[in-house]
Amino acid sequence: MPRQNFLSTEFFVTASEEEAKKAVCSLPQHLPYIKLLKENILAKSLRFLYEHPGKQAHNYVDVSILSLDNSYVCFSLHGSYTSGQAFHSDPDITNALRHFEQAVHAALKNDFSAVQRLQKPEAAKKGLGNFAKFFTSIFLSKYPA
Repeated sequence: MPRQNFLSTEFFVTASEEEAKKAVCSLPQHLPYIKLLKENILAKSLRFLYEHPGKQAHNYVDVSILSLDNSYVCFSLHGSYTSGQAFHSDPDITNALRHFEQAVHAALKNDFSAVQRLQKPEAAKKGLGNFAKFFTSIFLSKYPA
């Protein structure tokens, strides 16, 4: 897999471009771990800082909004390291992009009660470790040394 500087995702929503931009700009007011850093008027994009739960890690999330017609827009999210470092894959950036998409949908509905942080990758690995321990104990009980 080649090294890259960002991960990206796209999704579509039913809203005007003005409503979509207003909703995205309101995210830092409702979610303290998302901070608006700057707006690039030429590229028509917004840069946010996403702070991960329980970690000192931060990622940039660049948001571009493309109007498809009067009632549909396409969001493009690009997640990257704040240092610009290249990587093969990163579950933290993937989670940041998923959570950011969830937050955009919540902002458009103006209902942030449903927005919850996604499960940390370490918790998923811990569950897999317990699963492996369970089957190892079964194997050892059937075939003792």
